[in-house]
Amino acid sequence: MRRLIASILVVSGLLLGYCGVSGAADIKIGYVDFQKVQGDSKAGKDIIKSMETMLKDKQAQLDKRQDEIEKMMQEIEKQSSVLSSDVRKQKEEKLQKEYKDLQRFKSDSEEDLNKKKAELLKQMVEEIASVINKYGKEEGYTLILERSVVLYAPEAVDITDRIVKAYDATK
Repeated sequence: MRRLIASILVVSGLLLGYCGVSGAADIKIGYVDFQKVQGDSKAGKDIIKSMETMLKDKQAQLDKRQDEIEKMMQEIEKQSSVLSSDVRKQKEEKLQKEYKDLQRFKSDSEEDLNKKKAELLKQMVEEIASVINKYGKEEGYTLILERSVVLYAPEAVDITDRIVKAYDATK
């Protein structure tokens, strides 16, 4: 909340200072919804698709390991009456080790996926910021804001769709 208020105050101060220097007729303001750009752009859709593919691959590996553990459990249960206590204990220890490995794999996979997603999104945000900067200069914008810091603005100043097109054109 403090960040939002600080952003509004900074933007207001900039606008007031700019208005006093050059006159209100020269001001051109727009806003961009980063979330929409990420979701609607070709690069954003590609990232989503690649993340889904990676998630499916990890899930398939996880399912395979879970099936192996279940088979081990069933085998121990079936053979419990004929196994010696030492052999049974060894199999149970192996089962516990496999289960711990499965939990570690699951946690590592989630961490890897989150890290990869963060890297891809960071790169995408940098690319989008570059496109916005270039677009703002070419179109003569005084100020382009991110939608999350805009409390009110008419739809006419929403340049998100134009940024999506410009971003897609760079890919």
